[in-house]
Amino acid sequence: MDLRQIRYFITVADEGNITKAAQKLHLSQPPLSRALMDLEEELGCELMIRGKRRITLTPEGLALKRRGEQLLSLADMTKSELSEMKKGISGTLYLGHVDSNGPSLAAAWIESFKKDYPNVSYNLWCGTVDDLTDRLKAGLIDLAITMSPSSSDLLDGIPVYSENWVAIIPGAHTLGKSKKTYVTLPELIENDLIISSRRSREEEIRGWFQDIDKEPHFIVKASHSSNAVRLVEHEIGIALFPASVAKSIPSETDVIIKKISPAKTVDYRLSWDNEKHPNALAAKFIEHVKTLYKNT
Repeated sequence: MDLRQIRYFITVADEGNITKAAQKLHLSQPPLSRALMDLEEELGCELMIRGKRRITLTPEGLALKRRGEQLLSLADMTKSELSEMKKGISGTLYLGHVDSNGPSLAAAWIESFKKDYPNVSYNLWCGTVDDLTDRLKAGLIDLAITMSPSSSDLLDGIPVYSENWVAIIPGAHTLGKSKKTYVTLPELIENDLIISSRRSREEEIRGWFQDIDKEPHFIVKASHSSNAVRLVEHEIGIALFPASVAKSIPSETDVIIKKISPAKTVDYRLSWDNEKHPNALAAKFIEHVKTLYKNT
């Protein structure tokens, strides 16, 4: 199995039709069909079901498409990195980041780095810490802005930011109408809660309530904070998220933001795979970020 075969297969999968894929690849149909048959023979499984008008991927085909896209992306990154090494600090930095304050940190770092290295371009990818860890280990991104709790046994990194957790409360809720600027854990435990869908995040928040010997009820687990805010607005429950989430909530949204007492914090890190040396561009970016926090 080689990259050419994988590229052929993914093109056919995307087009859903061998004839259209052959046209896109500037091939005649017979050699493309032969290449796909050779790939299936080599792997010992059927990758696609060939219908009269459209092909359908088998479970094995879906798995190969997912992994094949990663392999092609990694190959393109490697080719770009090698071709750019002769030019000094240039090329593309593949930077992942979490939601919450991740986009703001990435934007600030890119703004300052761009002043010294204007020939660098950036490819940004947003996901959970688990997603980012997987992509770092697979070599699909160079660096990632992660947040605690993180996979410290899999990643190296430097601390870059810390912020408090807040409660996002429906405007009509009793806690929202209260003049207090904070809510306590005993007050929160009486409500349906909306949290991140990340498993380690759920375990962390569940641990808060162990101190008061209570079990929280998580009514919704959302992958993105924007979804959580909409749910709060519809009075589904109270959302618990890092304070930076509040910055992106439109002023007309009928929700109230309050601190949690006792205060709970979340820490952000610039992370990389602990089993690989960052490439020249990534290493330069790490050093740049370190200088930004040297005196803080």
